[in-house]
Amino acid sequence: MKKLAFISLCIILCLQMTACGGPGQAAKQKEEAMALLGNELTSGELVIDGTKYSFPSVISEWTGSGWHISNRYDNADTFELEYNIESNEFELFSDTKDSAYVSMCAINLGMEPLKIEQSTTSYLEVRLSEGKDALYVVLPGGIAPGSKKEDVIAAYGEPESEEDDYLYYTYTNEDGLDIIIGIGTIGEKIDRVVYKLADSNWGSVANAEECAQFIDDALKASFYGDYASYVEKKFDTEDGAKELYESEVEYYSQGLMYYLGIDYETVSDEIAEGFRDLSKDILAKAKWDTPVVDLPDGATYGGVEISMYPTDFLDIILEDAQAVADSGVEGDEYAQGMLDAITPKVGEISYREPVTGNYNINLDDGVLSADDWNEIDDILMDFAE
Repeated sequence: MKKLAFISLCIILCLQMTACGGPGQAAKQKEEAMALLGNELTSGELVIDGTKYSFPSVISEWTGSGWHISNRYDNADTFELEYNIESNEFELFSDTKDSAYVSMCAINLGMEPLKIEQSTTSYLEVRLSEGKDALYVVLPGGIAPGSKKEDVIAAYGEPESEEDDYLYYTYTNEDGLDIIIGIGTIGEKIDRVVYKLADSNWGSVANAEECAQFIDDALKASFYGDYASYVEKKFDTEDGAKELYESEVEYYSQGLMYYLGIDYETVSDEIAEGFRDLSKDILAKAKWDTPVVDLPDGATYGGVEISMYPTDFLDIILEDAQAVADSGVEGDEYAQGMLDAITPKVGEISYREPVTGNYNINLDDGVLSADDWNEIDDILMDFAE
């Protein structure tokens, strides 16, 4: 009878160990996670329930790995972020563990509006809990639920700062982005980890002189492809600045083809590239005076006056363009004829009377509005009506 009771007790203990996972299960999860991770916190990597994630990353990498967007961004199919705009904080919930979630913010680092799922993580907060139904999180160097403050310091060294029960580490990743990692504690145990893109990733404008320089640098990047200063001051990454310039070239190229009666959606790739090359030469002729900024010391609202000189290119090509139009050719032959006829005219470009634009400045919202930037583009390109 005693033997039977002993066997029953063993069965109960085994069932309890299985239900709870037990220390053996946690050790196995940690070992498997460490096979996916290195020891450097600066990798930006972590493992959650056996899957490796990185910061920053496109949010679709999460939603494609067992997570779904909650609360106000549940309308992810329609909501879009504008360029360089950061979302409010939201949650991603686990598809497999009820009530398990991570907190996030998203940022659009591309030029075109993006849905939340296509945007990049700018903030990530993950709890490290020993609870039975909690996410099992492992950081580089084996930091996991149950790890202590002394374990973090042994793995990563002394923090650069310590504040409000967080140990803070910073680094610059391979893409040139400054990252802040905060590891939170309750008592001596690790409680959570927070990743965020540092404010230093974006240039700041604090006074009238800096505002004028920013606008001038943005125009040089857009029209000349001269983005060294723009990138150095961290108003954009080099890739982003290149994309800005290429988008301006594409905008002018398509506008020019439309003006000439060419269908830019069906024209051959070779001819389209020819118009892009021509557009670069025309945009290089853009001219404006140094912006004059009215921004009182310490203010975030003000105004700017910009004198711009539209080119006369669209006028000086009229006669030659009309000759091609009257020739009766069509399709790519027509498009190539137009390209050949107007290209030599670039050397004859001069300027119309200057146009003075006055615009509002808001340092808290991109300095100038998107509508104002578009108006400036159209004036300099002579597209303005």
